[in-house]
Amino acid sequence: MATATCHWLTPTRILPHSLSIDAESKPWSCLRDGAPRALCSGEFERCAVCPRWEARTLDDARRDIAYETWGVGMDLPERTFDDARREVAWETFGVAV
Repeated sequence: MATATCHWLTPTRILPHSLSIDAESKPWSCLRDGAPRALCSGEFERCAVCPRWEARTLDDARRDIAYETWGVGMDLPERTFDDARREVAWETFGVAV
């Protein structure tokens, strides 16, 4: 497998489900245009000569690790402070929910 050297590349497998489906055949995605675009092998090989290529840094690797750990674009359920406080109180007093 070729090495990802561009700032805009991110592993497709860590993207939200609708995008990560292609991860096996398109392991890298380009983030340059705002929305991730999975790259076929030919597109990935052309990254090295792309006029918009920018050097990949340690911060880019950290970004990918954070995305893989916490998720990217995942919708979290709405929860208020009062909801959390209520659950803690119920748990403290042994109230089954």
